[in-house]
Amino acid sequence: MGFSSGSKVDESIPARLILWFRAQARDLPWRQADERGLRDPYRCWIAEIMLQQTRVEAVQEYFLRFFKLFPTLNSLAEAELEDVLRAWAGLGYYRRARMLHSAARTLQEQHQGQWPSSSAELRQLPGIGAYTAAAVASLAFGEAIPVVDGNVKRVVARYLALPLPADALALEKAARAEGERWMVELPTGDLQAPGLLNEALMELGATICLPCKPRCEACPLATSCRAFEAHQVGDYPRPKRKKKWVDLELVYLVHRVGMRVHLLSRQTGWSLGLFEPPSAPLAERDPLAAAWELSGAALIGETELQYRGLVRHSITHHRIRAHVVLFEASEEVVPPSAQWRCPEAVPLTGLAKKVLACCQG
Repeated sequence: MGFSSGSKVDESIPARLILWFRAQARDLPWRQADERGLRDPYRCWIAEIMLQQTRVEAVQEYFLRFFKLFPTLNSLAEAELEDVLRAWAGLGYYRRARMLHSAARTLQEQHQGQWPSSSAELRQLPGIGAYTAAAVASLAFGEAIPVVDGNVKRVVARYLALPLPADALALEKAARAEGERWMVELPTGDLQAPGLLNEALMELGATICLPCKPRCEACPLATSCRAFEAHQVGDYPRPKRKKKWVDLELVYLVHRVGMRVHLLSRQTGWSLGLFEPPSAPLAERDPLAAAWELSGAALIGETELQYRGLVRHSITHHRIRAHVVLFEASEEVVPPSAQWRCPEAVPLTGLAKKVLACCQG
């Protein structure tokens, strides 16, 4: 089903948004522009990837630390993936970091370190989808292409009073169509205008057109907003469809020798490339027996298995109950495998951090 605004073109909307943004924009470390008003594509790209599914307040510290470690595209491309994942640890959704590293290497190896300037070309890079490509192309190169994220969809759903769920494809299409209409109204030849308009819409959704308790009295679009006019702002967009959860019950074996722990890099499931102690489905077995089977009877030392408790963790669509079993050996025992590591030296999954914390003291 298609939707259209059905209202007369308001020539002042893009100008109104940009004027509001210039006055109200938050001072963020990735919003540095050159004399043309355009952004550095590398900084813009890193910020946009970090901001996906993560709050601005949480990203700022990580952004600054990441740039201290990898100040250029070349430094990121030449880094080891494990170092990139360690710098990313805590931001979650680690596939973003792996794709970031892969795209940096692709740019170095196939593009001689030069950035493509169009959204279509940017989308050919690993991990760069429609949203990120549009953001980088508009902010760094002035391409007149709209971005569509959750904030923009919420603004448009209320502005046009669209009775659609927040995660509906029809709402994404409507938001893009409205953005394209507004892009056409921008002054020609103004390279910074597309990026400013995109950021204004995202900033509006992040600071004014909030999911709960929107600040309509401070909104530059209030006089044109259909939901506001009807006193129904809280009704748009419609709620997302309920997530279908997968429940898992696992046993984790924390085999510790001195300061080192047997840790494995995840190759399937969530948080690929990050480290966890070995785990297995519990399958209604006793956790101690399951841990012994998990070890392959290759435990080092003579200390008995200790059940340390249960931790809960949710990631993507998984709800996990993890039974933690500890097996400790003295520092005199030397493990034969390179998989024995100090936990502080490798990027850990969020669940691994909870599991290891359960074994402290």
